[in-house]
Amino acid sequence: LPGRTHGLGMITERLLADGYCVIPNLLPFGAIAELDGDLSEDFERTPFCKGGFYGSRTKRFGRLLARSPVATALVQHELVLGVVRAVLSPWCDTIQLNLTQALALHPGAPPQLPHRDQDMWRGGVGEVEYLVN
Repeated sequence: LPGRTHGLGMITERLLADGYCVIPNLLPFGAIAELDGDLSEDFERTPFCKGGFYGSRTKRFGRLLARSPVATALVQHELVLGVVRAVLSPWCDTIQLNLTQALALHPGAPPQLPHRDQDMWRGGVGEVEYLVN
């Protein structure tokens, strides 16, 4: 990515315009493989989800900060926090971590329909941003 400020602005802009963004090279090479290793036993022990929305061929669990230091590095990364603050700052003066979650989609898992998690709470859609996943 170019300079830190340009990277932050560019990534925030993509997130707000498209509803998602990809941040390449956020962590050092091998970090995601390390995260995968940290979580592999938890995935083995976790049963498949129930219900159409969650997917019967999907496994998911939370508490990632307690399971892997790499998850902490992702959540607390300066660029990630900068994007979150940029998106939420017009609407709040502090941010709070609500959830960390890992998902594994197994062969045959149906795709999840695009959705906005914040739509589970009532409010004007697209008027206020109060959640960043």
